[in-house]
Amino acid sequence: MKEQHNQDQELYQLEDEMKDLFSSYVVKSPSSQDTKALLAALQPAFDEIGAAPAEEFGHETIQPPSFLSQLKAQISFYQWHFWVTSTIIFVMLTLFSSNAYVSEATLFYQFAIPLSMLVGVFYTYQTWNKQMRTIESITPFPPALLLLSRMIIILSMNIIMGIISSLYLGFTVQDFELMPFLMNWIAPALLIYGMISYVMMRKGVKFGLAFGIAAWITLMVAGALYQAQALPIIEFSYNQVAGIQGFIVLLGLYLLFLAYKKSLKLQTMFR
Repeated sequence: MKEQHNQDQELYQLEDEMKDLFSSYVVKSPSSQDTKALLAALQPAFDEIGAAPAEEFGHETIQPPSFLSQLKAQISFYQWHFWVTSTIIFVMLTLFSSNAYVSEATLFYQFAIPLSMLVGVFYTYQTWNKQMRTIESITPFPPALLLLSRMIIILSMNIIMGIISSLYLGFTVQDFELMPFLMNWIAPALLIYGMISYVMMRKGVKFGLAFGIAAWITLMVAGALYQAQALPIIEFSYNQVAGIQGFIVLLGLYLLFLAYKKSLKLQTMFR
């Protein structure tokens, strides 16, 4: 009991010592005079707002964020390790292809670049957690268009790195034809990505990824069979192949455009 009494006394003494110190931090309720003084200080700003033209503060003056500005802003979504990993993958692909025949290098690029795009989309979706999607869904920018902008960044990164890698092969590999090589992997990559984007906006992210993987496997097998001349019945001239590849590129870009138009009206796509 005596110990308890001594502890209580110490607490009371500590309270008395600290009372004066913390009294200055106690917030008091504002009085009517404080309210009048605040309103008087704000009155000039109110008068200025009242004198301004009404249309100056109209809703039409609020400009929604542009797609290009969002592309620039979303680059920061991908952290440094994503860019480093992607660069290492392309360096390894380039070095490995430089020691192979051109036909084999074409197969490597047709395999690796669409796969890199699929992994990038999967990474984007997995790291875009539910809480962040909820916050971003109340912004003026539609959440579906936000995801599409991040997918465009992945597409651009793979295309740019692939072109740089192809240019390196053009200077180091003998009998290397740059334009046919570029079209051999850009055409299927754009088509696959266009289909992924379009299906995502129609059926959802998971269905789009599954469809993209199926399309990638189908085109990869068909390309391998054609390169190996396992389909002797189907023969195309150089101009016919270039025309088909050009059509595939345009089709992929058109599917991306349709996905963009759909994303402007889509409220949710995470089903």
